[in-house]
Amino acid sequence: MSGNGIYNCYVGIFDEAFFGCTYSHISMFVSSLLFVGRQRYLIYIAGFLAKLGKKIKITFHLKVRTLGALEMTTVVLGSKTGIFRLNQTTWQCMTELQSDVLIEVEDFSFLLHKFPLINASPVLQKIISKFSSDEERDCAFALDDIPGGAHSFELIAKFCYGEKIELTSSNVVPLICAANYFSMNEDYLKGNLIFQTETFFSNEVLSNWKESIAALLSCEHVLHHAEELDIVSSCLNSLSSKVTYGKANYVQQEISWNGIACMKETKNSSGSGLDWWHDDVCSLNLYFFKRFIEVLNAKGHDPVDISNAVIYYARNHHFKENPNSTGNWSVDERILLEEIVELLPVQIGATSTKVLLSMLSASIMLNTNETCIETLEKWVGAQLHEATVEDLLVLNSRASDKAVHNVDCVKRLIKQFMEQNLHVNEITCNTPKEECLMEADSLQCVRIGAVAKLVDKYLAKVAQDENLMLKQFLALGSAIPTSARPSNDDLYHAISTYLEYHPQLSDGQKEKICQLIDVQKLSRDLCRDVAQNENLPTRVIVKALFCEMLDLKRSLANCGDGNNTGTEVGNTTENGDNMAEEKDVVVAQSTELQKEQETSEAKETKKSLGEKVTYFDLIMGFRFI
Repeated sequence: MSGNGIYNCYVGIFDEAFFGCTYSHISMFVSSLLFVGRQRYLIYIAGFLAKLGKKIKITFHLKVRTLGALEMTTVVLGSKTGIFRLNQTTWQCMTELQSDVLIEVEDFSFLLHKFPLINASPVLQKIISKFSSDEERDCAFALDDIPGGAHSFELIAKFCYGEKIELTSSNVVPLICAANYFSMNEDYLKGNLIFQTETFFSNEVLSNWKESIAALLSCEHVLHHAEELDIVSSCLNSLSSKVTYGKANYVQQEISWNGIACMKETKNSSGSGLDWWHDDVCSLNLYFFKRFIEVLNAKGHDPVDISNAVIYYARNHHFKENPNSTGNWSVDERILLEEIVELLPVQIGATSTKVLLSMLSASIMLNTNETCIETLEKWVGAQLHEATVEDLLVLNSRASDKAVHNVDCVKRLIKQFMEQNLHVNEITCNTPKEECLMEADSLQCVRIGAVAKLVDKYLAKVAQDENLMLKQFLALGSAIPTSARPSNDDLYHAISTYLEYHPQLSDGQKEKICQLIDVQKLSRDLCRDVAQNENLPTRVIVKALFCEMLDLKRSLANCGDGNNTGTEVGNTTENGDNMAEEKDVVVAQSTELQKEQETSEAKETKKSLGEKVTYFDLIMGFRFI
């Protein structure tokens, strides 16, 4: 290519019988060479014609122009210049002949001649014949539904007169639609506009990613016609075929939804990844973007890559929240979010739990439809084991709620998780103080245990919310089955925090919330902490001391095994002395507790419980309280 990026090739009109081909055939062949970028062959054709003494009269131009970082291929049709002149809103044909037809298109007027128009378009021939009469030479009419409007008709008029027109990826689609509207096909005239524009579109536009994007964007203004001519589908198929498949080298970007980070950035040594196309597709409107994602899905593209593209698009088109808003969000924001959720892949794990929770939070705040919220809750529930406490904390309540955190939504997420991961009833295992799930694979058990730990830690965080009602705390705490908690330490911390921040609770309410705890699943250190926690009911304290005493008895029994000899016996004796000392501490604490229970308040508590705690019961361990 030369420095200015322009190829010029002159192909002449010559007599028929060039290798048995007519001029039309040679002209079509030459045009094809121009469109597919085979300009060097035209040099030989021109030279051969020159040797035959053929005169070259028609000029074709193919040039490449640079627009910023985008190199756009253009084709110039025609050879004449200066025929048309715009005077305000009137296009005039500057020839010696007076115009005999006036055509109104939108806000523009075109003063033209009948013959060039009739020669290229049968539709214009019929319209001109309809509005012409024998009495009057001139005719006038309006064309209001031309694809592309006045600009497309301007190019068509110039084409009919042989004026230079430039085909680009931005104007070729409206021009194809307009050419088909006027039936400017090969049957009516060889080398007509439909052939010229479709050849350029197929060979130059669809073969290039950027050109295809520009062409698809131009379809928006002639959508109905572009759909009928399958231009939109052609652009989408071209784009989808150029998107690299697979996710091995995918570079995740630091993106956010609703102001919350959704992905961690991962570096790629090559500096490029499969997300190279995300920025370009973000320029598409929502309709075209949806169609593009549908094509990717139909072709089996990687769902993770699709999910990241959808989230990237959402971030670039999401309106920023108004910090002073009271919940009156724009309809566009709601519709956008609902559409984005519909585009996300349904495969579990295709979209990260963090992203889904961020979108769920936005859906609640934007008050989207129930289907949108239920879909997100179902997806989050299926992979809740991947969430963190910080992820759950993004779920804010609606503006009308007093509570800061949306524990009701978290409860629904837990329900979704249990429905998809818990398929059998609880039964007691052979191991003491534990329950397990028969026929549940190890992966399910691990996931359920992770969610149980997640919920308990979440409860500890939200327990500080003074507006969190007791029934909400109880509902969330009981949403996890007892068998799913190998330890109740985190649950105890959550209950202790709730009691601390809600001192107004009655003794009955405290008893109710403490029923969530299985004291036998508390560690020894926490059992001691329970004994010193003044916010807990007396019964819970006694249970903790009793369990600690039983644990010490078992330890003493194990250490007192007579089969141990030598050093083992010495170690056992020493350990036994330590255990005895710990037992004395427990007995002393129990004795002190017994004295406190002699007060009228303790007696009233025992009476309300329907049973009496005795020192003998506590030491001997005859029954559980």
